[in-house]
Amino acid sequence: MKSNPLNNRCLERITLICAATFVCASSAICATARADDSTPILIRAKKIYLSAENFISPGAVLIRDGRIDRIAEQIQIADEVRVIDLENATITAGLIDANTNAGYRFGYHDAEHASECIPDMRVIDTIDLEGDDFKALADSGVTTVYVSPDSASVIGARGTIVRTGGPAEDRVIQEVAGVKATVGREPIFKAMRNQTPSRRNVSHMTRRPTTRMGLVWVFRKSFHDAQLVARGQTPATRGEGSPSEASIPYLIKILKGDLRFRIQARSQLDILTAIRLSREFNFNFVLEEGTDAYRCLDELKENKIPVIYGPISDYPTGFRAGTGESNRFRYSAPREIIKAGIKMALSAGDATGEGSLPMQAGYAMRLGLSREQALAAVTEIPAELLGISDLAGTLESGRSADLVVWSGEPFDATTRAEMVFVNGRLMSDRTVKIGS
Repeated sequence: MKSNPLNNRCLERITLICAATFVCASSAICATARADDSTPILIRAKKIYLSAENFISPGAVLIRDGRIDRIAEQIQIADEVRVIDLENATITAGLIDANTNAGYRFGYHDAEHASECIPDMRVIDTIDLEGDDFKALADSGVTTVYVSPDSASVIGARGTIVRTGGPAEDRVIQEVAGVKATVGREPIFKAMRNQTPSRRNVSHMTRRPTTRMGLVWVFRKSFHDAQLVARGQTPATRGEGSPSEASIPYLIKILKGDLRFRIQARSQLDILTAIRLSREFNFNFVLEEGTDAYRCLDELKENKIPVIYGPISDYPTGFRAGTGESNRFRYSAPREIIKAGIKMALSAGDATGEGSLPMQAGYAMRLGLSREQALAAVTEIPAELLGISDLAGTLESGRSADLVVWSGEPFDATTRAEMVFVNGRLMSDRTVKIGS
């Protein structure tokens, strides 16, 4: 019988039992913490990871005015604070998922179909910061996410970086943060399948791409036109498949390295195509999903291409399941990518619950990553790839208090996020007072 490394449901259910032994100093304290955010909070724990490679044990962190005031083995304070003593807890920086579709208002997450090249459009204009999926992310320990555009465009909209909780005015870290392209089946088949001119009913969907060749043509035409405009020239043809005038300035920014660029590609064929295009037009990019990345290690390393890998799952779901692009998924891929010296972040995509980002890190640990590598892949490395290392990914005095209090060592099967702070606000609290 085939062994399934993800099917350890019994161990995961033990979290319900372990939660009963995880004690907050007072349930009243926790209730007050929600009611009044102005009083400083002091949390004492068994261990605090300042970064993936650096921890103190025991440790304490003082949160004041939404920021980390101090972190030390012991903190003595004179003013009034709420003290939370958690004997077996571990504290880490809040987790970061660098590739989600969270918050699309009323499910309107499809790409804008006016064109296959839409980097002039913004994801921030369609997401609902009060959406339930942000709460689910915060409950699991994810405090920061990159909200990516839908993958149905060849060259999509500009994504955004937001926190998963708190007042709306404090949530947006970067309104626009990079452009996403897709090399794969989505631009051809997703939403309304692109139609060839032979169809009787001509519409805005009667256009390329209808094949992978057409997809690459649209990609190349867009950047070719941008190169010409950047040199002060006018493209010779401006017909179907050409980028709009509004999108060209953003393509030029990508070519100059002034705007972050990422390409979703899963199969070996598509990953190598993306690399070939990057060489042709001399741009840098981050690889999204990268199911077959383990088959392209030399090329990825040679071209210094980081990978946002995942989600790890027994079987692909949603549109991904029907593409055939994830058929050669290998559980050991994260370990192989890191062993090859390639920078890698983990992503849960849109998965929550048993597929959430902490679970992704746990799966990767069972399949070869050390705890330090797994922690870095969901904190420091995604922060670096998103360009927010000065704001998130590690715990430092003076930074916004985005942190997670775990019931034990992070990503163990019996560990869960007990308290989650976003920008110093307690967004999730699962602590249990025995006898209360």
